[in-house]
Amino acid sequence: MKAKRMKLSIWKTIAALTGIALVSATPTLAGGGGSLKDGAPAYDATWIATYSGSDFAKDSFYSYSGAVVSLQRDLSRSGFVFQGFAGYGSFEYDSAGVPGGRVDGDVTQLAAMLGYLFVRPGAAVGIYVGADYHHFDLTPFDPFNSVRGSELGFRVGGDVRMMGPQHYFTLEGYYSTAFDTYWSRVRAGMNLGRVIVGPEAGAMGNDGYDAQRIGGFAMFKLDFLGTKNPGELTINAGYQFLSDDNGGFGSTVGGEGAYIGFNLGFSF
Repeated sequence: MKAKRMKLSIWKTIAALTGIALVSATPTLAGGGGSLKDGAPAYDATWIATYSGSDFAKDSFYSYSGAVVSLQRDLSRSGFVFQGFAGYGSFEYDSAGVPGGRVDGDVTQLAAMLGYLFVRPGAAVGIYVGADYHHFDLTPFDPFNSVRGSELGFRVGGDVRMMGPQHYFTLEGYYSTAFDTYWSRVRAGMNLGRVIVGPEAGAMGNDGYDAQRIGGFAMFKLDFLGTKNPGELTINAGYQFLSDDNGGFGSTVGGEGAYIGFNLGFSF
């Protein structure tokens, strides 16, 4: 038990220090105002970035949407930002404590955060604090799963994002006191102009599960839509490892096996 608590503490510390995922999904930091792409066209300054996506893994599905709003109406400059996030997922897991031995779960997540972005040529760093709400509904009721019902928690995180003519790098994650939830991911890629490709790795979990992922991603610039600020479509896939220490209860990311996801972002 001591070794397990130490392992969980290490993962959650990494997640809290490396930051939150929301900004990484938005195109504004990559192209807004032309501040992060040396030699690239200077796109119009943007102050709102929206994003939506889904994640699929064994016995699970998760969909989300959100927005990042610059309080000084320019996401390409340093300043305060507000972030809103909403997600819904469904998952299944085995439990000997219920009739039939199978539990169907649903999770709803809402988050609101205030943060500050430090933007420099080729790089951006963000720190964020706010509130995080999780609601888990289990059918049938599982008395052995403590990840059930609703919790409102404090959420903290940050991110680092760097982009140049040939490189791309993000390090991000968050920690929430709601069910001790954490999430983190690192990506490193080659900037090929219209597409960025590279490997990714991450770790996530809560009081009921711990998972690790390793895979790859491809980010496509959507500049064929006739807008001044191109959008981004990101597709990622890989393999997910699920720790057996706590049985996988409450796993919004499902069981061990392949995963695939996509994210679509636009800025205005």
